[in-house]
Parts: sequence; C-alpha cells; structure tokens
Amino acid sequence: MTRTHVEQELEEVVRLRAELAESRVTSVRALARATRLARLISALGQLVDVDDVYDRAVSEVADLFGADVAIVLTPDDESRRVRLAAQWGIAARHLPPGTCDPPEHPARLTAENPVTAGPAGDFTIPDWLAPSGPRHVAWGLLTVRDEHLGHLLLVRRADTPFDAAEVQELAAVVSRISLAADNGLLYHRTQEQLRRSRLLHRLTADLARLLDVDEAVRRVIKTLIEYVPVASAAVYLTGGRPVPEKLPEGTERLALGHDDTEVGTLLVTGAPAPDSDARLFLDHLVDVSALVLEKALFLERMRTQAETDALTGLPNRALFRQRLATAVARCEPRGAPLTVMFVDLDGFKAVNDTHGHDAGDQLLIAVAGRLAEASGLTALCARLGGDEFVVLWEGGVPAGVLDRIQRALDEPFTVETPDGPVTVTAGGSLGLGTAASSGYDAEAVLREADTGMYAAKQHRRARPATGAGFRA
Repeated sequence: MTRTHVEQELEEVVRLRAELAESRVTSVRALARATRLARLISALGQLVDVDDVYDRAVSEVADLFGADVAIVLTPDDESRRVRLAAQWGIAARHLPPGTCDPPEHPARLTAENPVTAGPAGDFTIPDWLAPSGPRHVAWGLLTVRDEHLGHLLLVRRADTPFDAAEVQELAAVVSRISLAADNGLLYHRTQEQLRRSRLLHRLTADLARLLDVDEAVRRVIKTLIEYVPVASAAVYLTGGRPVPEKLPEGTERLALGHDDTEVGTLLVTGAPAPDSDARLFLDHLVDVSALVLEKALFLERMRTQAETDALTGLPNRALFRQRLATAVARCEPRGAPLTVMFVDLDGFKAVNDTHGHDAGDQLLIAVAGRLAEASGLTALCARLGGDEFVVLWEGGVPAGVLDRIQRALDEPFTVETPDGPVTVTAGGSLGLGTAASSGYDAEAVLREADTGMYAAKQHRRARPATGAGFRA
C-alpha cells in the first residue's frame, strides 16, 4: 500500500514544523547566550577594581563556556614569576602558594588572535592543575596596547573540545576582559597617584616648617622610611661627617640638591624599583628634602652669624644676654647658685699699639681659647666686644677654676708679626657677680661683675709686681 500525496505532504509539514521548532530553540539559546555575553561585557565595564574584574570573569566565563576550571594568571610586579589573580573550580588545597613559575604559554597568541584551544596534551599545563584532570583547554591572552596583562585559562574535564564558534566568542570576551582590567589598572594608578600627590603635598608642608637642621634630618629620614617606604636611610650633610667609602650591598647614593647647590648625600637601602610610582614618589621627596635642608642650613648660618663673635667663635653679647636671662629664670625657682665673671685684658691696648691689629686679633683668639678651656665644661664663655669677656656658671663655680683662669690669662702669649714671632703678656682683671648678692636679676648680676672687674683692675695697677687676683 502506497502513501497518498496528502500523507506525504502531512509528513513534510510535520518535519518542517520540527525543524522550525528546533531552529527556534537554537535561536533562543543563541539569543540567551548572546544576552548573557552582552550582560557580562556590560558588567565588566562597570567594575573599577581589577581584582573584581578577574573574579567576576572567571565565574561567568566558566559557566558560559562549560568549563570546569577557570583561572587568570598575571605577572608579578616584583619578580619574573606569575600570581594566581583569580580562580574558579579549584580546591583550596590544590592552589599554588604565593607566586609560581610562569607556564609556557602558546607563543602564537596575539592581540589579533588572542585565543587558542585544543587537547590538554598539546599545551604546557601548570603542575598544580594536574589534580583537576584537564582534557581540553583554552588559552586566552589578556593584552591592551602591547601591554601584557596576563592569561585566561579554561579547563574541561570531559572529552568535549572547544569548537570554532566558542573560540570566536571567547576571543571577544577575552578582549573585553583585557579592556576592563586595563581600565581597572588605570583607575588604580590614577587613585594611587592622587593619593601620593596629596601625601606629598602634606609631607612637603610638614617638612617646610622645620627650621632646625638636626630635626630636619631626623624628619627626612623618618618620612622616607615610613611613606616611600625604604628599608633604611641616612643623611650626610656637606662639610659634616664623610660618606663611608664602602657601602652595604643594595645601598643607593642619592644627591641632595644639584651640583651648584648640593647640601649633602642621601643613602637608602631597599629603594623602590626604577620607573615605578613609588620610585617617582621617592625622587620627589628627595627634591623636597634637599630644599628643606638647604633652608635649615641657611637659617643655621644666619643664627650663627647673629649670635657668634666672628673673630673668636665665642657667643656674642646678644646670645650671652639671652642665655643669662634663661639661666636666671631657671635658677630662681630653685634658689640655685648663679655666677657671672667679667674679664678685661690689661695688656691688650699695648699689644695692639705696638704690634698692630693683626697681632691684637691673634691675642684675642688665644685668650678666648684659654678662657674657654680653663672655665670648664659647665661654663658659658662669651666675648662682649673689644677685650671684654664674660663667663656664666649655673649651680656654683667649681673649686680652683678662678685661680686657673687668672693664671691662664697672666701667662705669656706668642703672636706672629711681620718681623717674626713675639711674646706678649695680656693679663686679665676679673670681677664676679652672683645671684646670692644681687638677686635673680640679669642686669644687676652683670653690673656687680663689671664693678668687681674695675676694682680688680685698680688693684692690679696699684700692685703690678704681686699680680693681684680677682674682686667680687
């Protein structure tokens, strides 16, 4: 019995309907897949943290492409190894600790052809992936503008290869992951640069307020160690302690300033890698530190010139009065002893008139040295001007010091003249003023010492042969 024409037509209609239904299912699946891919691409574009990009990518891509394992490997900034940036489908006990050796990625991957796939035996697979039982893999190259960002690896345990359509789709996804990661890295770098810029501004303002050289050096070192950071730092100022000839391994020598305004040398260990953001931050801080130290050194020179006698190097009148006022304020509440000695040279004018001003200057310098040495470490010696000197003691005058000073001033000095060395005698009249007799009043103590000095000078003139001592 043969089928009628009508029956054949009915069968054809059924077949066509089945094909149409299957085509509709395939179209729906393709549309759903395309929709999921579009949503993934859109979601990746909204992420600003690169770790979030990789974490989202491995889970979504593994689901979309039927992979049992998905990982992202990225270069480690501080070594030539790689780190596992994100993973899906691997038990924690099988994960590599820290960084690992980079696998031999397919050399044929390029930005134009970023994906390749095939049996696992055709590729080099990391040893720690062996427990995952890979049968088929797909490698994806993550790259933007020739910058290598890493690799995406998909693993299937079943004997189901990645087909050409999946490779094509995966290439589009890999490119989008690369763009999202690049945006995340750019955002991170921008935020880090902004943070460093703000930090540099704050640190610069803090350092710029420093006026004392020693404090500036301490703060510069602390800032470098804490904020760059470096392992250690040391500052050697020009004209101070010399830089050691032999430096520890890994120590860098950085100039503080420029050739014409160099203020010292900075030694650092554990400095950031060249061309890194941290190294750029270090370079900025070094420039700021040089300016801060240059200003502090300039102010120190100005203070020294303002407070030091240019000829003898002793404190001058202004600094002595300031120190005397401070000593009075410190001693008065405790009722502590305070003594001022006024010194006037007896033979200075004769030396000056006979041998010239240069010889007189030599005599003053020599007197300043003997006076400072004989007065002891607890005393403050100063030159008021001309041939007048003063000495300040807090807490009492050490026994025997006054006689030692008198002998030091009365002993002959040798000065150089155009006719050769000449022995001269300066001598000195000493007068004392104390808080015990004048009260805790700086001016009153000074007047008492001055009065005592004039009395001693008159006494020495009246009895030159005996060499009178001092008067209180």
